[in-house]
Amino acid sequence: MRTYREILSFLLIREQLSLGWKIGFFIVCGALVYGSLMLRHLQLRSVDVPGTVIRDRADPKDSAPVSYLTIKLDNGETVRASATKSTDYRPGRRAIVKEVRTNFFGVTKHEFKSYIEEARRE
Repeated sequence: MRTYREILSFLLIREQLSLGWKIGFFIVCGALVYGSLMLRHLQLRSVDVPGTVIRDRADPKDSAPVSYLTIKLDNGETVRASATKSTDYRPGRRAIVKEVRTNFFGVTKHEFKSYIEEARRE
């Protein structure tokens, strides 16, 4: 038979572990509530920016489908814009890039939107 001290120490340890789980549960719940409140204030700003496609591939084949384009924007910044659909590679052509900014960590994402069709001279 176990002594009273052994039983008491076992019960104290069990109670302390139970209290630790409760405190951890409340910390996780608080973090989830705080995170959901922060996401409520998340703002996305989308702007269309014109630019020029740059020749950046080692083996360029004009009109070959690509998944991204390197574009020099009119403000002087060079960005790598992802193309959601298969897009033709046309270096030197003018293009429109959709720039999406968030206030959450200041993330900026660039997506290729379309080529600007220039008026043909006759």
